[in-house]
This record gives sequence, C-alpha cells and structure tokens, in this order.
Amino acid sequence: AWVSSLSMGMVFFCSPIVSIFTDLFGCRKVAVIGAAVGFVGLLSSSFVSTIEPLYFTYGVLFACGCSFAYQPSLVILGHYFKKRLGLVNGIVTAGSSLFTVSLPFLLRVLIDSVGLYNTLRVLCILMFILFLAGFTYKPLVSNAKDKEGGKKGKFRFPPEKKICSFSVFKVLSYRIWAFGIPAALFGYFVPYVHLMNHVKDRFGDSVPEEVLLLCLGITSGVGRLIFGRVADYIPGAKKVYLQV
Repeated sequence: AWVSSLSMGMVFFCSPIVSIFTDLFGCRKVAVIGAAVGFVGLLSSSFVSTIEPLYFTYGVLFACGCSFAYQPSLVILGHYFKKRLGLVNGIVTAGSSLFTVSLPFLLRVLIDSVGLYNTLRVLCILMFILFLAGFTYKPLVSNAKDKEGGKKGKFRFPPEKKICSFSVFKVLSYRIWAFGIPAALFGYFVPYVHLMNHVKDRFGDSVPEEVLLLCLGITSGVGRLIFGRVADYIPGAKKVYLQV
C-alpha cells in the first residue's frame, strides 16, 4: 500500500511544479521529458528484488514522470478546442477509465505467465508510446515573447509573480474549491489500492476481484463523457458548481 499510495500522491503533489514548467517550457518538452523519466522509473523497478528501492523507483521516479506526462495532455487541449472543451476533456480522461477496465485482466494474465518483473517491462511499452505521443503536442497559440527570446537565443525566466501568483486565493470560491477537492480526494484512491485484497479476504478465490475494478472503470468512463458534455452547456465559472 505504501508503494502505490506514494506513487499516486506524488502524481498530484508534482502538479503545481508541472504547471509552472509547462508555462515556461511548453507542453511538448514537459510531456516528452516526463514520459522518459517515467519509462526509466518503471524499467528500473523491474530490476528491483526488494520493496525498499521501489519507494524511489516506482513511488517517486515513475510517479513524477507520469505527473509531468499527464498534465500537458490536458493543457494542450485548450490550444485546439474552445467550444466543446468539456466534451473533449471527457473523451481524453475517459482513456484512464478504459485502461482501468482492461488492465486488471491483462496484468493478471501477464503476471501468471511471465512474472511481475517482466510484466513491468511490458508496461514500459505504454510509457514509450507516451514518449512518442509527446512530440505531437504542437501548441497553436504562439507567444510573442517566446519568439523574441528565440531570436536572441537566450531564455529568460519571467518575473516571479507570473510564475507563481497567490492572489487567486483572495477569491472565496477558489479557496473553497482548492481546499475542498483535496479533502474529498482523501478517500478517492482507497478502493483502487485496497478493494481487490478486501474482496479476496472477504469472499476467497470464488469471486473474481477484478470485476469490481471493471465496474469502477465503466461507470467512471461513462460519467466523464456525460458530464464533460454537460459542462459545455454551463457558462463560465459556473462549471465549478457542477464539480462541487
């Protein structure tokens, strides 16, 4: 539980850093480097024979790489889609639900046939696909200052206030959202970590525990598609009410 919980936590813990890096260096560079780091972390995890090194290779290195690869995949959507951004976000994030449905069964077959270490190496193929996909992130909105900096051949960091501004916390609704959502997420990942072992302890081997993850994946995917479309009909900041 510590390894998987640390991994999930690091994905979200790195999010503010990923946001800053995406603003500074663009979606493509951040996504490609993140996928490469995740690939190295997952591959190195396949050569570890004790649990302690997994805290770093899988819980930190792999998770940080996933975080850097994940967030640009959502940011880049705003460069291509405006009117139907909610639906597009729903379609993209439904991909995670699709793999939640399929991966448990695939992992069971792989682990039974080739073992845990080789299974991790097979999963490296998915990280390599992410690495290649990162090169397709071509922002359509160009920054005049970036062009100017490119002509001079020098990169200059923007002012500190533009990198990280806390003025948004003066807005009450944002404070409620920023602290309310993390509070709700305290229990969100518990089923993904403990549910399968709970079913095995409670009902034994007579019940296929992967079926519960299948149900989670299906309902999550359908919900993302439906509410992504609904969000397109809600004007402006009132979309936050839908999430609340």
